[in-house]
Amino acid sequence: MPLTQPKNSLSYLRSEKSKAEQKLRSCQHREKILERQMSKLNRRERVHRLCTRAGMLESFLVCPGELTDDQVMELLKISFRQPEVVLALTKMVHDVHERSNVQNPLE
Repeated sequence: MPLTQPKNSLSYLRSEKSKAEQKLRSCQHREKILERQMSKLNRRERVHRLCTRAGMLESFLVCPGELTDDQVMELLKISFRQPEVVLALTKMVHDVHERSNVQNPLE
């Protein structure tokens, strides 16, 4: 019959500490893996968004392959300075913020 060590003995506490440290290292490693996976997914999501929106922009341009990046940028600057565009964009951003604002039930 094996003898069990009392839970307050020094060797038992050292053993428990060692197990806890190993579990901590394992959890830290798992955290790093999850952070890399999140970063990869965020990057994929951003690339998808950029490609989708670039495609939307090109659908409005006549001969998009013939325009330089500087010309497209100039066109965007002109477009986004138009009062109705500024107003529409401001309203869209406001609406997004309104929808994402969760009301505090205690207020």
